[in-house]
Amino acid sequence: MTGSAVVADRDDEEEDRIGALPDDVLRRVLSFLPSHQSVCTCVLARRWRDLWRSVPAVRVYPGETAGFVSSLILLRDRAPLTEFEIRSSVRNQEPTDAELWLRYAASCHVRVLRCAFRSSLLLPNMTLVCRQLTRLHVSGTILGDRTLEFSSCPVLDVLEMHYCQINANKISCQSLTVLSLETCFFPLSVRTHVSCPSLRALKLVDNLGLTLFLHSMPSLVTAYVRLFEEDTEDGYDHCYNGACYEESCLACYYIHTEGDECVLLHALSGISRL
Repeated sequence: MTGSAVVADRDDEEEDRIGALPDDVLRRVLSFLPSHQSVCTCVLARRWRDLWRSVPAVRVYPGETAGFVSSLILLRDRAPLTEFEIRSSVRNQEPTDAELWLRYAASCHVRVLRCAFRSSLLLPNMTLVCRQLTRLHVSGTILGDRTLEFSSCPVLDVLEMHYCQINANKISCQSLTVLSLETCFFPLSVRTHVSCPSLRALKLVDNLGLTLFLHSMPSLVTAYVRLFEEDTEDGYDHCYNGACYEESCLACYYIHTEGDECVLLHALSGISRL
C-alpha cells in the first residue's frame, strides 16, 4: 500500500468519526451550543438536516430577535427539554412573546428554566404547570401575579429571582429547598409572605420594599441575609427607633398589625449557619 493510500484511509476514518456517533450523542453535543448555531448544522449533511429539531436544550443569547425565538419553537419538535435558556435582552420582545416561550417550555416538560429578560419586562401571568421542573431562574421582569404559587411544579427544588419587581403578597412552594432573592423590589403597601416549609438554604440580598415575612422553615440549615444599606425603615426587620408603633412608621405599623415584632429573624433563629 502506498503512503498516499494510507493517508487517504486515515483521513476517511477521521472524517467518519462524528458520523459514526449515535443521533442521541449528537443531540447531546448540540445541546451545549446556542440554538442559532445548532440550527446551522442542518446544512452539513442529510443526516444533520433535522437533528436540531429534537436537541434537548434551547439556548438563546443576546443579539437574537423575538422572531427567531418564535420561529425556533414553532419549527422544533415537541421533544422533551432538559433546559430552556433565554439570557439577557432579546430585540423586539413583547410580554406575549415571553409568555408563549414559557408555555412552550412547560409543554416540553422542561427541567431547568433560565429567563433573563430585559429590565422591566412585564409578565402578568407567571403561573407554570410543569411537573418535571426542578430549577427556575428569572431576572429582569415585573411579575404581576398577586400570588406566586408553584403547586403545579411539584418537584421544583431551586428558585432564583434577581432584579425582579415582585408584586405578589405570597410566595409559596412546598417542595423548594433553595431560594435566592437578590436586588428585587417588593410592595410597600403589603408585606410579601414566604411559605416554603422544605427550604434548606435561603439567600436574601439587597431587596427593596417591606421586609419579607418568613413562615416556619423547620428544615432551614443555612441563610445569607443582607438588607439594602440605603433603604428606609420599611426595609428593616423591626423599627430602628425602638419599636415606636406609630402608624407613620411602616416598619412598626405593619409588623404590629400582623401580631409579630420580628417578621424575618424569627424564622432564622434555629439555623446552624447565618
